[in-house]
Amino acid sequence: MPNKLKRYLNFYTLIIFTLLCNNILIAQQNQNNISNKTIQASIDTSIMNMQSILKQNKAVQYSLPNDSVPIFSDLIFESRITELSLTTPIALDYNPVVKKYIDFYAIKKRGLVSKMLGISQYYFPLFESTLDKYHLPLELKYLAVVESALNPTARSKSGAVGLWQFLLPTGQMLDLKISSFVDERQDPVKSTEAACRYLEYLYNTFNNWQLALAAYNGGPGTVRNAIIRSGGKTDFWELRPYLPAETQGYVPAFIATTYIMNYAVEHNIKPDVPKLFYYQADTVMINQPVYFASIANNLKIPIETVRFLNPAYKTNYIPKSSESVPLVLPANKISTFVQNQTKIFSYSFPSDSVTKFKSKPEDESRTLITHIVGKGEYLNKIALTYRCSVNEIMEWNKLNSISLSSGTVLKIWAPNHIIASLTDINNNDTKNHNILTQKSIIYTIQKGDTIFSISQKFSGASVAEIMQSNQLTKDSHLVPGTQIKINTFSN
Repeated sequence: MPNKLKRYLNFYTLIIFTLLCNNILIAQQNQNNISNKTIQASIDTSIMNMQSILKQNKAVQYSLPNDSVPIFSDLIFESRITELSLTTPIALDYNPVVKKYIDFYAIKKRGLVSKMLGISQYYFPLFESTLDKYHLPLELKYLAVVESALNPTARSKSGAVGLWQFLLPTGQMLDLKISSFVDERQDPVKSTEAACRYLEYLYNTFNNWQLALAAYNGGPGTVRNAIIRSGGKTDFWELRPYLPAETQGYVPAFIATTYIMNYAVEHNIKPDVPKLFYYQADTVMINQPVYFASIANNLKIPIETVRFLNPAYKTNYIPKSSESVPLVLPANKISTFVQNQTKIFSYSFPSDSVTKFKSKPEDESRTLITHIVGKGEYLNKIALTYRCSVNEIMEWNKLNSISLSSGTVLKIWAPNHIIASLTDINNNDTKNHNILTQKSIIYTIQKGDTIFSISQKFSGASVAEIMQSNQLTKDSHLVPGTQIKINTFSN
């Protein structure tokens, strides 16, 4: 039986079942000489109950307290997923395994869902445009949610990178450029194009979207071998016991993700405010090397915005290229960039601050975290974990000795991809580190202040950072009473 027909039958089985129950009721009532009005009223009540269930499939206003977590019956889950399944060629089934993943998102990971709903306002239009170009189901956009939680710099423990989580050989097979400065697996446009090509290939291989999704996770060879071991089964749920554990959960996770992204409102999950909407960004082609810091300073935008829009550049620097490359910027800053290109391209860090930038490297896609020293831990081990040096840790924490006591709290500038590997996307365990939140304050310069003395007053504020944020040079004079911006951090 064709999958689409099967899904239609599943959807209307609920209604047919209700009507059959009413027929039985009618027969019983006829035996008891109940009036036709009473019979019709009973039928109307049952139909209204069914309509009530179906109405819950439609968007509703947020009317519950923020901390309220709605609970629904299996009947409602099955009805909603069946209705979703009618809108896509990808079979969406409901069963206890899928329900487990729905509960994971709808109950345990509500904050993560809010974050993904917000950032999807930027990524989903891009995904849909490319999927449409390849004539692929638009619902495949939810695959990136499963893979990376819509984090373009996500890196798994196995080394898969980007929104679509490609390993190095797969990325190279799909013609993605990967070098010391650039990783196109992190480029939203190029990686999405590659993902569409790969998904098209997998579907052409198996002619079944659930098997294509399983192959995206475990590889086409893994699915082929499972089919052989199962005696030729090609239904995912029958094939599931023959697949690796991770792949067994992949299709259920995709179905649950598709559900929660469509029914977040019903679960009282509100989207975060997006950093940018897709229509608020635009692209300019450049053919010269440039620092993100120069772009941010000259366009008067946070460097985090430049990073967010251009995640493929691993060191916050676009290297020299033999051909023009895209630079994504807020659309309302494109003309300013064009008018100031000469100044932007000629930017270089002050010679005496290069070391400082290295020791407190916002320009290397790092985040300030706290690390609680565990029993038996020492500086060399911690430095290896966070890809930094012992001297850097000592400088960041003003340590005079390499000796550490258990329970000591250290501030560390950790590479974002290392944090992602230490913090599992699915369970968000933070182990023994916590991410610090950056905030900006306005500081009024006092008599006798120097940039160095000011940096000592605020956590996370280095000489180089203060100079960069306020466009100061080593020859700048601090005038008492004037104000400067200080970026500081807290848990």
